[in-house]
Amino acid sequence: MRRLLVLLMLALLIGAALVWVLQQGSGYILLSFSDFSIEMSAWTGLLIYLTATGLLLWLLLTWRWIAGAGGFRLWWKNRRSTRKINQTAEGLLLFAEDDWQQAEKLLSQSADKSAMPVVNLLFAARAAADNNQIDQARQLLKRLKITYPKSSFVADKALAELLLLEEKPLEALQILRGMHSKKPSDRGLLRLLADAYYMAGDWGPLQKLLRDLKHYKVVTGEALANLELDVYCSLLDEYRADTELPVSEQKALLEDIWYYTPKKLHRHPQLIAVYANSLSRVGAPEKQQVLLIKALNHQWHPQLVVQFGELRSTTPEKQLIQGEKWLQKHRDDPDLLLALGLICQRLSFWGKARDYLSAAVALQPSTQTYIALAEVLEKVGDSSASAETYRRGLMAAQQQEQQQED
Repeated sequence: MRRLLVLLMLALLIGAALVWVLQQGSGYILLSFSDFSIEMSAWTGLLIYLTATGLLLWLLLTWRWIAGAGGFRLWWKNRRSTRKINQTAEGLLLFAEDDWQQAEKLLSQSADKSAMPVVNLLFAARAAADNNQIDQARQLLKRLKITYPKSSFVADKALAELLLLEEKPLEALQILRGMHSKKPSDRGLLRLLADAYYMAGDWGPLQKLLRDLKHYKVVTGEALANLELDVYCSLLDEYRADTELPVSEQKALLEDIWYYTPKKLHRHPQLIAVYANSLSRVGAPEKQQVLLIKALNHQWHPQLVVQFGELRSTTPEKQLIQGEKWLQKHRDDPDLLLALGLICQRLSFWGKARDYLSAAVALQPSTQTYIALAEVLEKVGDSSASAETYRRGLMAAQQQEQQQED
């Protein structure tokens, strides 16, 4: 309120001063040029001067706005930006359409002018790699790291993926291990690390990585279950007995691997078969037999039946008794008949071996069954039948090779 009163007083004083000046005289201004002259009052001249000055200032400000960020320059900048975005979008569309060569060309050429240069260079590198231009892809990633240092992590991850495409997992691991220590929860990095370990057959570190893959949901569902099975099967399959260690210690090391295998996998036939083979390598046929019997009593599986027949038990009589118990429920199982024939062959029960093997051949002819039957026939003195069986076994082997080639 006080400020308003002060402003009113000032306005009245200025107005009074102007009235006083006008009363003293208006004065005049004379402009003469050759035969042309203009005469006007001083106040009219002042008014024209102020109007012209205001108009000039308005024109200057207007031009500044047009040429500056708020006008023509902004329009031109937006136009160029839209064009760059369109080039990036066109390049990505070509990438999606598998036109690798054109996608790489357009994305790499427009990268420096793009609003998303990192995206341009990443997809340009991937397009070059998919087009088998590996060296070009490497150069693009190198350019990305140099031009945009903050994108080094993304560029290194892309380079590791490129090395995996080249089937160079060891080189990829050199990059990925250092990156993993910096960002242990990066899902894309964990996926690449798992792929690299898998391709390199480095099962120990991959087994330790399984927990992170599950925790961060990098691999889920059936894919995770299959990966776990592959890892533990490979760990068991790669175990080789160290002859410098006592047999008991060798068995203990193998049992440790089995112990740390998830319990849910202990009933999987494929894993049991691999573990059984490993027990055979460390000289533990008794434990192998117990394992196979327990597994087959719980779940019937051809691969385990075959292993049971090939097992050289220290108690083959018990092995035969168990097999014949199963035969009551699986009379037409050719794998079980072959297994019983092989067990009887090792026990020198030639008559029973011939009967079992003949029944197996009738149900499912195979090279292994023919050869075993031929050996048994030779033992019982039927040389002609043995020769004919060998011939059939040879024919079966040839047919099998032809089927594999086809």
